Parts: sequence; structure tokens; C-alpha cells
Amino acid sequence: MYISHAKVLNFRALQSVSIPLNKFSILLGENDVGKTSFLYALDTFFANKKISDPADFFKNETPEDISIVITFSEIPESENLKKFQKTNGDITISKVFSFEKPPVVKAILDDGSECAIDKKVLDTWFSSDSFHFIPVRRDLTVQFSMKKEALLGKTLRAKMKAALADDTAKTSVENVAEILKRSIESPEATLQRYLQEQMHNEQIKLEFKDLNVDPIEGVSFVVRLSDDRVEDILIQNRGAGTQNNLIIALFRLVASLHVGGYFIFAMEEPENSLHPKAQRQLLSVIQDISKESQVICTTHSPVFLERSRFENNIILTRTINGNTIAKTFNISLLKQLRTDLGVRPSDALLKGGGNCAIIVEGNTEEDGFPVFMEMLGMSEFQLGIAIINLRGSDKEKVKNVALLLAAYDIPCVVVLDNNAKKTAEDIERERGGALKNIKNIFCLKKGNIEDYYPLETVAAVMNQELALTKPVTVSDFDQSKHGHDRLSNFKHVMYEHGAGDSMGVLKRALGSVGTKMMRDQKLSIDPELVEIFNEVKKIAQGEPLAELVKADR
Repeated sequence: MYISHAKVLNFRALQSVSIPLNKFSILLGENDVGKTSFLYALDTFFANKKISDPADFFKNETPEDISIVITFSEIPESENLKKFQKTNGDITISKVFSFEKPPVVKAILDDGSECAIDKKVLDTWFSSDSFHFIPVRRDLTVQFSMKKEALLGKTLRAKMKAALADDTAKTSVENVAEILKRSIESPEATLQRYLQEQMHNEQIKLEFKDLNVDPIEGVSFVVRLSDDRVEDILIQNRGAGTQNNLIIALFRLVASLHVGGYFIFAMEEPENSLHPKAQRQLLSVIQDISKESQVICTTHSPVFLERSRFENNIILTRTINGNTIAKTFNISLLKQLRTDLGVRPSDALLKGGGNCAIIVEGNTEEDGFPVFMEMLGMSEFQLGIAIINLRGSDKEKVKNVALLLAAYDIPCVVVLDNNAKKTAEDIERERGGALKNIKNIFCLKKGNIEDYYPLETVAAVMNQELALTKPVTVSDFDQSKHGHDRLSNFKHVMYEHGAGDSMGVLKRALGSVGTKMMRDQKLSIDPELVEIFNEVKKIAQGEPLAELVKADR
């Protein structure tokens, strides 16, 4: 059983969002678009408790009820569930939370009518026992305990129950303690083996110590580690690297024990604080878990994007009116995208918001455009704009990146140097159809983006950022040069002044430093660039555009 769709209203940062989910779903998006709020909404649904904190309501407006509606698919065979199933076999459950009141829980049937669900069904199939949320601030003392909210506890509880059921000695607390101790020996040994493998250290010893069975308080123990340097140290007192490896080992244990087909994991930034190599290992483990149990996670990790399927990604973006919307992959474009894109998918999907993208040729635009927009009173973050660096003007790169954006319903504009008119014309002929998300193609009239920086700024950047043997002045440049010839002149000046001839270094510095110099000196932006940014703003805001300007502009 897994969540195939969730709709959340008036919860934390989410005014209204509707998200279809797969068995493995990755939520992407800038900070503060509601990714964490969505995971907490799921956690609130399964906890099934009243909400008493006004901060859990959108804009603290407690008179407006919170509504969380979840559809479950691949329902297990059970007579207790059949009466709630729709024709397609799904079950949709609505929970409405009024401030400081228990939630009103109903099943929604095919005809839209609602019926009550008894507590036994909720506790058996739709409670926190079948859902586990791991926030970004991971407390190992919680996760490695027998508490109800602990991942290790939920994993071991089933083994302990099975051990008690298979043993006849149930009357004595001492006997129960012995049975439980034996039942966790195998998981203990497995966790230790995983840690040894991951940390390349066979001296690591992991122990569940101080096992206590209390008729009132339940089962408790502490987890300690020893190795060739230290002995018998509580896990919370070990370094971040060891703690992260413990989390990975715990996930591997869950995968190896086959938790079951109706267990759901929600993870906030599982890659947090992990080295890229460890991120790859963790993703592999999570993918194994998702074969049997649903996994929903948020991430900012390029590793996760590069090694997961496009169709697993869900992009959350905030519209100009503050509402969060979800953009999911158009599966009809999958075949076309199963190719060498020419750029890393993370370069396109982790660059910012999903309201509009600007596809550019190089570093100067990537670093400079956000500052130009700031100079015009615009914010790329508030508008939900991504700036994607192609590192060239290859036609296939432009097409593939635009197609990837189209698969997530993200509009874009393309900004090319003047010498890339052939690419612009080829793309213009293919615009429409799958590439209808390309709203405009701009070829810069003056030549390259570097032509839009005053020579005084270029000289200042060279003097400040490059290790010159003597200062550069404006008179050192040939002011008649434009486009490629201008860049060649810059290269010549750099070489003559002892800074080598790396244009890549200059372009990055011109975009990141030179644009800020223009801003601080309150210099004006060329009207042509102003027109481009104004059009991008309209697209991001969903405003109608004037007749599109063709590539030969």
C-alpha cells in the first residue's frame, strides 16, 4: 500500500497543494516553498491528533480548518477495508482539523459521499505504526531507541512480537527479557557488519546495552560503539561522520528485514551532512527500501537527481500570490529524454524555482543575471526563476534542456550571443509541439553578454580579481571591438598584463563581481537586457505576453 495522491489545505506554508506520488518520490524546490510542510502534513495525518499550535495553520489563521486528503493505492486484501474502496481499488481518506479539536475522519467514496472509519481500521492500517518521518535534524538517541517514533524501534518491534509469539515462556518478566534480548541479537550483528563495511574498519563493535523490560514503561536499551581508538561510547557522542554512517546502516537494516508493503518513509534531506560518496550509497539503500515500502523525501542533492528517475521528481514552486504548486513529470516525454542531455539534470532542476527558466550560454550570464534583476527591483527567488548555464550554444543542448523543463511544465526563454543566430533559427523552427514551453529566443544585438559591461567595469574587475603585473586602464582596450573580437582583445590585454589568457576566469569574475560593481555604482542596464528581464518577469507571473519577438531580432 502506498500514497498515490495527497491534497493539503491551510497547513503551515501550504495554502493549497495537490501532489501525486510514486512509490519513490523526490520533492525538489527552493527553500521556503513548502517541502518540509508537506512532510509534516503527512506526519500529522497519520498521528491523528488534535492541532493546538496556531503556527500549524496557514498564516496562523486558526478559524480556517486544515484539510489533509490522502489517496492510498495497492490496498492489501482485507474484509475490513473493502467497504471503503473505490471502483479502482483505491481508498481516499479525508481528515479535517479544527483548532484544538480532534480531527474529523471520513472515507470518500466513488460518488463523493463520505462515511466514517472505525478506530480499529485506522489504527491497523493508517496510523503512525505504518508511517515514519525522519526530519533533517536527526536525533540518534530517538531513532536508535524503542520509542514509538523511533525507526529502530518500529523495525525491531515486529521481530520482538514474533519472538514472543513463537515462545511459550511468557509468564515471567525475566523470561520475556531473555526472549527479547535474543530477538535483537541478529539486527545488532547486522548493523555492526554494515558499519564495518561502510567505514572500512573491522574493529568497530556495536552493542545494544542495558536492555530493560518494564511491565509499565516497556522495552529500553542504549546503543554504544567501540573501535580501535575508543571504547564503549554512546552513539550521540560520536562524530558526525560516524552518526551519518549509523543512519545509513539503519536504513540498510530496514531494507534487509523487509518491513512490509504498507510501511511509508518520509525523509527530509536524507543526504544532509553526507559526503557525495556516502550520498550515492544512501540513495542505493533508499531505492532498495522503496521496492517494498514507499519512500518520500526532500533533497537539494545533485547526486540524488543524477541517479534517480525523472518520473520520481516533483518540483514544488511558489506562485507570485504565495501559493505552492507541484509540477510532476510528463511521462509521455520519457522516451525522448532517455538520452545524453548534454548537461546534468541537476543543473536544470536544482537551479531555482519552477515559474520560468532562462537558458544562457555561460558563466557571465549565470552569475550576472540575478544581480541585473536585483537592479531592476526583481528577485529571482520571489519570482521562482531558474538560470541554467549551457556552457555553450549547441542546438541539441538547448533542445534537450528545454524538453526537460517542458516535462515539468516549466516555461523558459533562451538568451544567446549574436553569433549563435543559426542555433536560434533552428530552435525557432522546432518551437511548438514538445518545445512549446520556449516562450522566446533572444539573440543579443551587441554581440556577447560581455559587450553589455562598460570597459571601465571590465578594467576594474581585471585589476581586482586577476593577478596582474601592472594595472589595466580603459585605454588598453580596443573600443571598436565587439563580440568574439572583443573577447579576443580582452584575452590579449590579460596576457600583456601578466594574468594569462583564461577567459573562463574573467567571465566568471565579470558576472559575479563586475555586475555588483555596476549595481553599487548605480550604472544603468542596457535597454535590451531590461526588455528581456521584463518579459521573463511576465512569464513567471503568468501574465499574457505581447507578440513574440523572433530570433532575428
